[in-house]
Amino acid sequence: MKVFNVFAHIFAIFAFLTIGSLLVIISIHILSVEDALAQLRELYASPWHSLQAGCAGIIFIAVGLTFSRILVKKRREAEALIFQSEIGPIIVSVTALDDVVKKVMKRFHLVKEWKTKTMIQGKDVEIKLQLILWSGSKIQELLTEIQQEIRSRLKKMLAKESQIEITCNVQRIEEHDSRVHDLEREAAASF
Repeated sequence: MKVFNVFAHIFAIFAFLTIGSLLVIISIHILSVEDALAQLRELYASPWHSLQAGCAGIIFIAVGLTFSRILVKKRREAEALIFQSEIGPIIVSVTALDDVVKKVMKRFHLVKEWKTKTMIQGKDVEIKLQLILWSGSKIQELLTEIQQEIRSRLKKMLAKESQIEITCNVQRIEEHDSRVHDLEREAAASF
């Protein structure tokens, strides 16, 4: 599905650029309507000009597909961390890294909600956490503990030369009724 999304974005970009360029050409009268129609009539009348236009169209399509393929390939490389071990290459996807973060975050009961954004640059990993916390904790200590726990788990998964940067962004701190929170915790534990 991601490949389709990339093609859709590229098609939309080229379509808007083409339409925009055409509107600018028309608005500043670079090409009159009569000249444009004359060129089209000549194109349709001459098989040689039609062949040239068709070849130019095929070249543009090939170049567009090549650029699309390059974009898709770069996007795939940015979605996984690849490193060499003693027994061969190892690929760790962004989804696997997000799962590790998810498992760690479930352990902290003072974290109400979180969103994770994981970015990979070469062998380096950057994780940005957006947090909504429950009140009643020392925020600095809680965030330090979260960062240390995530870092230690990721170090076990990744190569030694990988740098891990974890940024915590606290969006809100909410008050909570301790009885409701205890009931939610009991319900989660029973599953």
